[in-house]
Amino acid sequence: MTNTTTVTVARPGTKAGQSNEFTLICKLKPGGAERMRKLLADGFTGERQKNTDRIGTVHDLRFVIFDNDTRVIFASTFDGTWDSYMGDFGTLIPEEIDLLFNEFVGYPGIHSPSINDWVVSQQVTAVGFYSAYPAAPVREVWKALKTQKALDVLLDSAAS
Repeated sequence: MTNTTTVTVARPGTKAGQSNEFTLICKLKPGGAERMRKLLADGFTGERQKNTDRIGTVHDLRFVIFDNDTRVIFASTFDGTWDSYMGDFGTLIPEEIDLLFNEFVGYPGIHSPSINDWVVSQQVTAVGFYSAYPAAPVREVWKALKTQKALDVLLDSAAS
């Protein structure tokens, strides 16, 4: 008889329904703050938005540079598990993640065997976390918005 045990690794972060908060606080490389500002000058539009949307579980995210340009906060809210979120970074948008996190001191690269350990060492758990839609995954919100738009078009054409 074989005895197998599944070990669940506890991950940082607070959960509200299906929503999870994710917060990293990292030191920046010298000059990293300015390079990040240039990289993110247009925000998450165009290809950067398309890349992020490909994950399909990210509700929001932000980068905040502070402490006289020496540290950065990366914060996001996502659906699913911590491990699936990290896996999506590595499989769906690895080049984008490496580009965005390149200025973080010690960042080993998304495909490094030590990436999860590095992330956990930089991650802090929020003491308070609110989600306006804790039962609504991103994909359901997108679907509801498309349905609303289609209904508006239908109602507008019926009123004409």
